[in-house]
Amino acid sequence: MYVCPICGNVIFATGEAVISCCGISLPPLEAEETDALHDVKIETVEDEYYVSVDHEMTKDHSLSFFAAVYDDGIQIAKLYQEGNAEARFKISGLRKFYFYCNRHGLFQKIRP
Repeated sequence: MYVCPICGNVIFATGEAVISCCGISLPPLEAEETDALHDVKIETVEDEYYVSVDHEMTKDHSLSFFAAVYDDGIQIAKLYQEGNAEARFKISGLRKFYFYCNRHGLFQKIRP
């Protein structure tokens, strides 16, 4: 997974790649486990997970996306500054959640 620090573009690769955006080379991101500042809450609502993080959503410090990795693909929910850090994802086949903080990087959470 790659994120451009200039435009916020999110790029996924399934193998080794040389990725660039906005004229700069992007290193692959390594996801960290969630911490106290980035604690993800996952609730089951019917056939979906409702995912949220109590996180400020300002221009200087915000989450830019949630991504759900499934057996057969990825679903991305774009988040917006001044909005809420929340999304819903189908449960079936889900393996892991990722989310990206523009100050602290990429975080991961194994499904409940």
